[in-house]
Amino acid sequence: MEEAYWLGRKRASLKLAQSAASAEAKLVHYDLAGRYSLKAASAGSIDLADALPPPIYAGRTNSKGKRHA
Repeated sequence: MEEAYWLGRKRASLKLAQSAASAEAKLVHYDLAGRYSLKAASAGSIDLADALPPPIYAGRTNSKGKRHA
């Protein structure tokens, strides 16, 4: 039960991070998602590697491999 709660909080934080307007807000939400993942891992029997949020990349590229400005 507790594991499901923390995983739900993680998913919500990831959605908020993806829609955040500023880099600071994104960072805060990704940080929270990581913390919630750890809480879920300690509450249940999930693999820690599967619980962590995806990595954050400083420079994203478009479909043609060129960096966004």
